[in-house]
Amino acid sequence: MNRITSILISFFLAFTFAYAQPKFTSKVQKAIFSVNTYDKDGNLLSQGVGFYVGNNGEAVADYRIFKGAYKATITEGGGKQADVDCILGADDTYSMVRFRVNTKGNAVLTPASSIQPIGTTFHVIGNANAGSTATGLATIADTALIQGKYAYYGLNKQVDTKLVGAPVFNDAGNLVGILHAPMGEKSYVLDIRFREGLKMEAIPSRSASLALSNIFIPKGIPDTAEEALVYIYFKSRNTSNEEYMDIVNRFVAAYPQNAEGYLRRSTPLIDLLRFEEADNDLQKYLSLVEDKATGNFNVASSIFDKLRLQPEPAYEKWTFDTAIQYVDQAISLNEAKPTNDEQKANDSKYKILKAQILMGKSDYDGAISIYEALNQGENRAPSYYYAICLAREGRGDSLRAVIEPLDSALAMMGNPLPSEASNYVIRRGQLYANAGKYREAVQDYNQYCYLMNNKVSAVFYYERSQIEVNGRMFQQALDDINKAIEMEPREPLYHVEKAALTIRVNLLDECIQSCQTAIALNPNIIDAYRILGYAQLQKGDKKNAQINLQKAIDMGDESAKKIIETYF
Repeated sequence: MNRITSILISFFLAFTFAYAQPKFTSKVQKAIFSVNTYDKDGNLLSQGVGFYVGNNGEAVADYRIFKGAYKATITEGGGKQADVDCILGADDTYSMVRFRVNTKGNAVLTPASSIQPIGTTFHVIGNANAGSTATGLATIADTALIQGKYAYYGLNKQVDTKLVGAPVFNDAGNLVGILHAPMGEKSYVLDIRFREGLKMEAIPSRSASLALSNIFIPKGIPDTAEEALVYIYFKSRNTSNEEYMDIVNRFVAAYPQNAEGYLRRSTPLIDLLRFEEADNDLQKYLSLVEDKATGNFNVASSIFDKLRLQPEPAYEKWTFDTAIQYVDQAISLNEAKPTNDEQKANDSKYKILKAQILMGKSDYDGAISIYEALNQGENRAPSYYYAICLAREGRGDSLRAVIEPLDSALAMMGNPLPSEASNYVIRRGQLYANAGKYREAVQDYNQYCYLMNNKVSAVFYYERSQIEVNGRMFQQALDDINKAIEMEPREPLYHVEKAALTIRVNLLDECIQSCQTAIALNPNIIDAYRILGYAQLQKGDKKNAQINLQKAIDMGDESAKKIIETYF
């Protein structure tokens, strides 16, 4: 009996020793914490474990607990809590997320510098708050390589699934990886060095972009100022002002002496009507930017954009005259530079902006003077003539005076005209149409269609048909409205316009059919009922004519009322 008892005690001691916590457990526990993530309504989404791998709160965790999260918090072993500030990188294939916690002076785990050999003992250390701090011993059974340089370790047994996402250490207490979910009879460990590839990039890979898009916590910025600025540029095109502001704020915090951050941040501040802050950022930008000519030009552009795109509410510090002061300073500083191609190009660019600002304040004479001067130089361009056309139109000049610079622009482009001339041609056609010169307008519309290789919209055919009707070119108008209907058959306006045209040429059956189609598409289109009623009246169907004319009257059509008064 004593011998059996002795054997059992020896077995128990051996078992206890095999599963005893390693000596470094208490030390590494300081860098391990629990993670809670939350959905957009603030409800708990998932729970897991994370651990610090760098200073300033840099940490990693299993990607799956962050997927779909709008917020995340961490709780360290001593009960200290903090928010996850931003995501620094993510990969859903190997399920790792890198992030930063709002904390200071955090403990940091020491990573192993190389791949561990087969047979190495691993320790998986859990989070003390969760009540599970360590597994028993496990060893590497096999190793595969990811991307040719990161290890994916297969262990000789399964590890408790409660520890998925926990850090894994070797006997020396060095961090070797993060525990993955078991597959079959084994658990797996992802090399901690895999986190090196998890970073924000200006142009992320497709997989990284997808992984990041499924996390709604604010994102960090790339590691260099140059790449971060490219990243900010792309984000400015497809993010909300609030998200964009967060990104630029991070850039300014990381690079407070980089002028570009303040210029970029002024844009969402203007959109959010925070004009005083935007002005402060523009002044800070101007004080830091090295090229003061470019700086003054950019400030003038920002103010002008606000005035033309967002005139209300007004901001008393920013007027057209304010913008002109900045652009004049840019022109003056640029002229003081040595003459070269860049200086000449900037001179034209700055003067064009001044002309646009003058147009904005209705100083058409001043704008025309600048464009005419530019067209006297070696860089004369059709676009300057086009701008003169717009300025003369704004000034109220005669049709001939307005069209003259368009003719000059087209003459510069040569014969045959290039496709770039299409905008000039259609504008001239619109001017002719507005002046009642319909046949000249149709000629320009025809030329525009040719320059566009007949790749024009239904709106184009509709507009040309209207001009052709006014020019009494009824067959051409009918062809064009039919083409518009062919391209957009569910647009009721086109069917009503066809009805109005066909009744003028006494095509009553087509008129009635067009009206009925328009009404089927939009039962509230008044003109269709009036035209339908009149067409039915012409065909002798007074009963239905009166019904449809009355519908038009009930909807407020005075013309239908006059028809009834005349014929009934």
